[in-house]
Order: sequence, then structure tokens, then C-alpha cells
Amino acid sequence: MTERQAQVYMVIDSWWKKFGFAPSIDNIMSMTGDKGRGNVARIMNQLCILGVCKRVPRKARSIRPVNLRVRDIGY
Repeated sequence: MTERQAQVYMVIDSWWKKFGFAPSIDNIMSMTGDKGRGNVARIMNQLCILGVCKRVPRKARSIRPVNLRVRDIGY
């Protein structure tokens, strides 16, 4: 995992712990200082490929850390 991927992962993990749902791409952009939505989306996809995050297909704000246990995420 690269430094940028670790930074985005920490934002996703801390957001879930604080609010109980996934951050939007704009939330991640503001917390990491990124200026492009595509860059953040690419890093989020890489985190899913690496297996540290999961997504619900075709649902917005569904990314979550794999180690997070959620009974019902509302989908």
C-alpha cells in the first residue's frame, strides 16, 4: 500500500468510526487535500482491489474497511 492509499484508507476508516457511514469523494478530497475527484476514485478502487476495502456494487458511499463489522448498512 502506498502512502496516498494509506492516507485515503485512514480517512475512510476514521469516517466510519465517527459517523457510521462512508465518506463521499468530496469529503475524502477535502481531508486529503486532493484537487481531483478522479484521483480519489482511482485510489478507492485500488483499495478495493488490494482487499482492504469493500463496496456494494452500484451504490454511492458504500465503501467500507474490510475489518469493519456492519450488520446492516442500509442497502
